[in-house]
Amino acid sequence: MAGRVEGKRVVDIGAGSGLLSLMAAKQGASEVLAIEASRDMVDLAQLNIQRNGETKKVRVIHKLSNNVVLREEEKADIIVSETLGALMLGEGMLDYMADARRRLAKPDAAVIPAGGAQFAMLVASPSLAMVSSVQPECCKGFDLSAIGSLQDTGNIFFTKQWGFRLNSLPDLIQMSDRICLMEVDFQSSERQSIPASKTFQLQAREAGVIHAVVASWEVWSDAERSHRITTHPEDTKDMPWGFARDMQWGQGMQLVEDFDKAKQSGRTTTPAPFVVKAGEPLLLTVRFAMPSRQTFQFTLRRGSS
Repeated sequence: MAGRVEGKRVVDIGAGSGLLSLMAAKQGASEVLAIEASRDMVDLAQLNIQRNGETKKVRVIHKLSNNVVLREEEKADIIVSETLGALMLGEGMLDYMADARRRLAKPDAAVIPAGGAQFAMLVASPSLAMVSSVQPECCKGFDLSAIGSLQDTGNIFFTKQWGFRLNSLPDLIQMSDRICLMEVDFQSSERQSIPASKTFQLQAREAGVIHAVVASWEVWSDAERSHRITTHPEDTKDMPWGFARDMQWGQGMQLVEDFDKAKQSGRTTTPAPFVVKAGEPLLLTVRFAMPSRQTFQFTLRRGSS
């Protein structure tokens, strides 16, 4: 926001603790309207604003932003927001920003962040397999293989829900290039800008078992992408703020099974591992939730399927 909000009227969508609102105020915004739907977070934001001496400049509204109505003279020169989830659009940021552009801002208002992209890559990790399925060496002689049929390979979960950092796994291997699933311009994109599904051609980097698809994102401050925030696991690994970012967002992850064998198996069959050869062509299909496009699911197949 540095150099962009001075003398401007700013609207903060999903203000949370009020941090972005305070930053805008400290950097010279003439007025800041912090909009937050959670009563608890509104109370926290007001306390933070008081303790930082910005009560004259920052006003907090306890509403969903799409229920707020502003007079023409109150409309924003700048929209800011951090309604980002483990999946970039998982908390509805695209819809909230589109609504704010139409109703709460001037026609030429700038948006921060200006844009973002959702990425995915294939990974292998025996440690991850130990967490997500029953391993014979852990069963003390009992055959508990039937429990493996409960493994969920159809939905995305979040690493922070499982209480671990992906970059802490000692045997994590990137099994494909990272691909961009979709890119959005928060200045203009609508949910209809994102297709219902897309299929990408990948290639296995090395031989082994693909255990999961990992989803991470990055957002940027302006059209020039002068400043960037990412949730790519390698970007947070050794940084002093890395743990906090991984616990705030982390990554999305969907476990993988052999697609061809799954079509022939019964409901009590343990998912078969997806074994690949180095250089093997693969097809990764992403299907976005309709109509919101906030979440998605993956299907991994062999290129020859």
